Amino acid sequence: MVCLVWTAILFVQFRSADRAHRALAVFGVAATLLYFCHYLHFNGLQSLFSESLYYLCNLSVYPLYAMYVKSLTGKEKPGRWNLLWLVPAVVMFVISLTGVVRSSLEVQLAVQILFPVVSIAATIVAFIDLYNFRESVENFYSNPGEKRLDPLLAILILLAMASVGSFTVNILGRDHFMATERLIVPALFFSALLFSIFYFGNKTDLPVEDVRVDDSRSKADNSDASAYASIMDRIHRQMEFKQIFRSKGLTVAELAEAVGSNRSYVSASINQTTGQNFSDYVNSWRIEYAKKLMQTTEMTLAEIADAAGFTDRTSFYRSFKKITGMSPSEWLK
Repeated sequence: MVCLVWTAILFVQFRSADRAHRALAVFGVAATLLYFCHYLHFNGLQSLFSESLYYLCNLSVYPLYAMYVKSLTGKEKPGRWNLLWLVPAVVMFVISLTGVVRSSLEVQLAVQILFPVVSIAATIVAFIDLYNFRESVENFYSNPGEKRLDPLLAILILLAMASVGSFTVNILGRDHFMATERLIVPALFFSALLFSIFYFGNKTDLPVEDVRVDDSRSKADNSDASAYASIMDRIHRQMEFKQIFRSKGLTVAELAEAVGSNRSYVSASINQTTGQNFSDYVNSWRIEYAKKLMQTTEMTLAEIADAAGFTDRTSFYRSFKKITGMSPSEWLK
């Protein structure tokens, strides 16, 4: 019912939805069918078709979720090679339905072996996509927290929990949970987990187009040390004399325009020269500015955070702790 309701909500929005939310809706269809097949199995209503459909959905939900993550974090559509992830699911569906392998136990064993392989591969790819996107955001925005990255972290945690839970249940097998009291545990766990996955997925709207847009003027060359030094000199002047870091919505593209370069070179210059991403570099200037205000004015911490360019006290405290190893009050003492 959790999967069915959320899938219905996503399909109501399907026409106006972006590619990521449509991919989540497709995942919802597979998850709904998977748990409907579970319902039939646990109530003794299964048939050859429902068991075959179970194998198809069981081996396709993680690849479909990985495709959703790729749509969520990437500018380009997932490549056709991603569809290869669904080949094991389709093959086992056909084998089971046509009776090519007469023993259902052999088919069931094959699915149990294939499931961890397919799901682990899909989970790893999804983690890499989410991690790389998070890094891209931190190299583009000076205040990445305001770009709705909290749901992204939630998706990472939920994906890890789903993986652990799925592997455990797969090893034990469905028949281990035939008793009603045993079934309560995975039923509650996966119901809550799936509700959270759909909830955060439905509300997550990442700034993909901003972050992934290529700069057509030129690309950074990691060996161009002299260019980096020149750009960093201009960046330093913008920071020190014009205090551009105090702009709350500062992006690497805006800084690149200010120094007469492009975002690729600016981002690479900061990374190579300071070892920091764009967000940490800008926030280090903000923290130094905040320290001066804390020593020389009677402003409150909230006013200081605002004057330094932070969007709120939370991001100020988080950055201050990350850069100095202390909270603002501890540093003052």
